[in-house]
Amino acid sequence: MSRHNLIVPKLEEGTRRCAWPSRPVLVISGLCVALALALTSSFSPAQTSMELTRWREFSYGKETRVVGSRMTALEAVNRTGFVVIGDGDFARLNGWVVHTNSPDGKQYYQGFVVYDFEDGSSILAKVEASGQPGAKQIGTIVFVEGTKRFKGITGRGTISSWMPVQWDMYTEVDASFSAPKS
Repeated sequence: MSRHNLIVPKLEEGTRRCAWPSRPVLVISGLCVALALALTSSFSPAQTSMELTRWREFSYGKETRVVGSRMTALEAVNRTGFVVIGDGDFARLNGWVVHTNSPDGKQYYQGFVVYDFEDGSSILAKVEASGQPGAKQIGTIVFVEGTKRFKGITGRGTISSWMPVQWDMYTEVDASFSAPKS
C-alpha cells in the first residue's frame, strides 16, 4: 500500500489565497444580471401574463345524433349559445360535445367549443366534465388556439355545469390564460 503526501505551498504573511471573488463583486454582478433580465423581458413580444377570467355560458342542443350500443349511449350534441364574461364582454358559443351515460350511472361529456367575440377574435377550447345525472358536473377547459387578440392563447380552467332540461346547459368557467402581446 503506497502513501501519498500532500504538498501544500506556504503562503507568505499578508497574502490571501481565494478561489472566489469577494462578496461585494458577486452581489453587484448578480444585481446587474437581474436588472438586465428585468429590463429586456418587458420588450419581449412573447412576454405574457396569466389572466384569470370568469364567465357564464348558456347553451342548448341545436342538433343531436344518437349512437347506441349495448354498453352505453353516446349522443353527439351540436351546442350553440352565448357567453357572458365578467367584464361585460359577450361571445357566441358553438361546438360539438359527446355526452355519455356509463353503466355505473355517471354522465360524461367532452368535446370542442369555439367562442366568437364581436371584435372578430375567437378561441377554440377542449371541454371535459363528469358527474351524476341531474346534478352538477365538474370538469376542465383547455384553450387550444385563438385568433386576433387571442392568437397563441394557452391556459386552462375548471368548469361546473348543470342541465336543468335535456340539452339545455348552464356552465360557469374559472380559467387562467395568456396570449402573446401584439
